[in-house]
Amino acid sequence: MCGIAGIINIQNEESYQAVALHHMTDNMVHRGPDDEGFVLFRDNLAANYFGDETPEWSSRNVADIPGYPTEHIKKASHKKSAAALGHRRLSIVDLSSHGHQPMATADLRFWIVFNGEVYNFREIAQELQRNGVQLRGNSDTEVILYSYVLWGKACLTRFNGMFAFAIWDAKEKSLFCARDRIGIKPFYYTIVDGQFVFASDIKTLIASGLYVPEVDPEGLYLAMAFGIAPRPKTAFSNVSALEQAHWMRVNSDGVIKKERYWAIPVGTQNHKMSEHDAVELLEEQLIASIKYRLAADVPVGVFMSGGIDSTTISSIASELHPGIKAFTLAYEDNVPELDEAAQARATAAMHPMQHIVYEVHPAELLVDLDRWIDGYEEPFYSLAANFVISRVVKENNVTVILNGLGGDELFAGYSYYRWAGRWPTIKHLKGLPTLLGPLRSRRKIDRLCQLLATESVNHLHTVLFLKNTDSELHQLFTAPPLKQLNTIDFVHELYVGDAIEFEDAVEAMSYMDLMNYIGNHHVHRVDQFTMAHSIEGRFPFLDHHVIQAAFSIPSQYKLHGRIQKYVLRKVARKYIAPECLSMKKKGFGLPLKQWIQGPLLGMVRQKLTRLAEREMFSKQYIELCFNEYEQGRKSATHIWHLVALELWYERFIEKGNWQ
Repeated sequence: MCGIAGIINIQNEESYQAVALHHMTDNMVHRGPDDEGFVLFRDNLAANYFGDETPEWSSRNVADIPGYPTEHIKKASHKKSAAALGHRRLSIVDLSSHGHQPMATADLRFWIVFNGEVYNFREIAQELQRNGVQLRGNSDTEVILYSYVLWGKACLTRFNGMFAFAIWDAKEKSLFCARDRIGIKPFYYTIVDGQFVFASDIKTLIASGLYVPEVDPEGLYLAMAFGIAPRPKTAFSNVSALEQAHWMRVNSDGVIKKERYWAIPVGTQNHKMSEHDAVELLEEQLIASIKYRLAADVPVGVFMSGGIDSTTISSIASELHPGIKAFTLAYEDNVPELDEAAQARATAAMHPMQHIVYEVHPAELLVDLDRWIDGYEEPFYSLAANFVISRVVKENNVTVILNGLGGDELFAGYSYYRWAGRWPTIKHLKGLPTLLGPLRSRRKIDRLCQLLATESVNHLHTVLFLKNTDSELHQLFTAPPLKQLNTIDFVHELYVGDAIEFEDAVEAMSYMDLMNYIGNHHVHRVDQFTMAHSIEGRFPFLDHHVIQAAFSIPSQYKLHGRIQKYVLRKVARKYIAPECLSMKKKGFGLPLKQWIQGPLLGMVRQKLTRLAEREMFSKQYIELCFNEYEQGRKSATHIWHLVALELWYERFIEKGNWQ
C-alpha cells in the first residue's frame, strides 16, 4: 500500500519536473511513511533520487539494486527531464531495500511505481523463474514489473489483488498504467501544459502546482446526485479517474490508448447448481480469499461490526490467524440504529480473537472534520466512520485491516433488492406519473414518479440509489445547461449501454452496485481513510474469484423469497452468533442526525448561508431545504450533503493549494 505520482511530457519536450514531483510525494506522506523515491528521465538516461524518508540501508543490501538513489531530490530542482516518477512506500511485504521504488529492471529499461497488493505474487514468481527471470527480492512489485516485461498487458489477467501502477519504458518513451478489476486502488490523472500528470489522489495532483483546481459543473452535479461522481468523471475540471479493470498507455507524443481487460461476469449463473453446492462454493472461495489477505510481514487485524459480512470475515480470519485483533465502534449516546457492539461481542466470544471496542465521543471526533472533507475529495452526504475506526486500528499498532465490504452487493443485502420482485408490476404502471404530475414538488411523490417511469432494472437501481433527484438538482444549480442533465440516462450509458444483458433483476442490481457503489463510493472512502492513518484495507469479498463465484450462483439463492443474502447466511451461521443473523440491518456510520441537532447545528446554518451566496446555486432552494429539514420533511443526510458542498468549495476550490 503506497502512493504513486508521475509527470510525463507528451509534447516531446523537457521541463523542470523535480520540484513538482517532490511536492506531490510530500503530500502523500501518510500513504507511505516508510520510504520514498524518485526517478527523472532525460534522453535514454535515468537519474534516481532519494528523499528525507528514504532509509539509509547498508551498502551490502543495496549493491545489487539497479539505479539505487545516491542523491537527494532537492539536488535535481535545476535539472530538466522528459518524465518523472515518484513513490511513497508503506512497507507490507518484503520490508527490505529490495522493495524500494521506483523499481527498475536489471537493464534499467522499465521502471515501476506501484500501489496495492498482488496476493498471488509468489505463484507468479515461480512461473517467472521457470521462464528464466532472476528475481532479486521477495516483493510483489518486482513480480508485476517482470510480468509486464514477459507478458505485456496480458499480465493483468494473472494478478489476484488490488493495484494501481505505472511502468515507464525508457526505450519506447511510453507509460503503461493499470488499475485492478474493481478499482480498489485509485489512479487519477490530468493533462495540463503538455504534461500528463497522475497520482493516487486528487489532492496530490493539486499539490504538484501544475494543476489549479476548478469545478467541473457536470461532475459536481453528478457528485451531488450520488455522493461521488461516477468514475471516470470527477467534480474537478480536467481530472479523470482511470476506470476499474482498465489499462492505459500514454506515449510521449501525446497518443493515449485505453482498454478494458476484465468485466463483471453477468450472464454466468449456473442454474443446475444446488443450494448445497452454492454454499460449499462460497465458503471455499471466501476461505481462500481470506488466507491470501492475511499474508503480510506486519500485524493484521479486522474491522468487525455486528453485521453478517464483517463478522463472517472476522470469524474465519480468527480461525486462520488465532489472536487477530478485531475492531468495533460503539456509541456514547443511545443510537440503536447504528450500535452493533452487542452482536459483535457475541461473535467475538466464540473465536480466538482480541476484540477491541471503541466508544464514539463527538467532542473527540469533530475536530477531524476538515480531514474528513479532505478525504472524501468531493461533497459527501455523511460523516467518516471509516476515519474513526482506522484511527483506532493505528493506535493499536495494526498495519493491515480486513473489511467485510462486498457482501451486500454480491448477495442482495440492501433493502432495494426487494424491488427486484416488484419490477414486473412496476412496468405496467407507467401512466401513473402523468396523473401524479401536479404533486411532483413533494420529494416522495417525485421519487415514486421516477421509479414508475424507469425503463429497466439498472435504471431502477440508479433511481433508488440517488441521494438527490434530477428534479432537486435542477432546482439547486442555476446554470441552464445543468437543468437538462438526466442522471439516470447518464449512468446507463456509462455502465451498461446496449451491450450488456442481465438474466434477472437481482443480477442487474448487483452489477450496478459493483459499478456505481462499490467501485466509486466504498473503495474510495476506505482507501482514503485507512491511508490517512498509514494502514492498508483489504477486502476478501472483492477477490475476483469470489465475485465470479457469486455471479455463478443463481439469484434464487441470494434473494430467497423475502430472505436476503440467503446463501451467505447459510455459510455465516457456522461461524457467527445467532444475534448477528437475526439483527435488522443497520449500516456502518456515525450519528449524523443527533450531531446536526447538537454540536454541528451552528456550523450547519453558517455553511448553508455561505453556500446560498454562491452564484452557482439557488439561494431560494437552499433556504427551502433547511426549512423543510426543520419541519422534518428533509433528512439529515440531505441537509449535510449541502453543508459538505460548501466545505468542499472552501477546502478544494478556494484553498486551491495543497503544497
